[in-house]
Amino acid sequence: MTVETAIDGVLLAAGSSSRFGPGVAKQLAELGGEPLVLRAALALVRSRLRRVIVVTGSHDAEVRRVLEGLEVLVVHNPSWEEGQSTSVRAGLLSVGRSAEGVCFSPCDQPFLDTTTVDLLVSSFDPDLRPIVVPACGGRRGAPVLFARRFFEELLVIEGDRGGREVLSKHVDLVSEVELGSEKPLLDVDTMDELDRLRRFL
Repeated sequence: MTVETAIDGVLLAAGSSSRFGPGVAKQLAELGGEPLVLRAALALVRSRLRRVIVVTGSHDAEVRRVLEGLEVLVVHNPSWEEGQSTSVRAGLLSVGRSAEGVCFSPCDQPFLDTTTVDLLVSSFDPDLRPIVVPACGGRRGAPVLFARRFFEELLVIEGDRGGREVLSKHVDLVSEVELGSEKPLLDVDTMDELDRLRRFL
């Protein structure tokens, strides 16, 4: 990647956290005294990404309060209940016109760190390595970095689907960045999983 390459980050934080339990917002659940959405946003903001866009939906006001003071652009997705594809679209439509790539990240990977994000950014090449994913021991995870050439395909995805559909169409263009640990790839889907991570931490 050349130093001139501009990559924007999109943090997906719009879901209702239905698997987390009634009345519980996964984005706002805390680990180590910090809400998950804040931990994820900090990893992106401190990285080599040019700028960070946070897509909200459910719990928009609360997420905005948590991120207050951070150098991020918060975009509300009014169609968030229609699935993840709508948040992908909302994020992409807010990406700068000069961006050569976009890095999509979920808000539920509490151990995602700046080092991992920077590894993806440094491995990216819009021509030679246009899709970059982190992996550990054969297991792929997020964030995923896409070159601009895939923006149109990402924009037309529908339903509760994200970039995996584009990955499956272009398997020969996907480059894996091997991590030394699976820790940055760990995600949280239920309160029980979060409790286990709290004990681990």
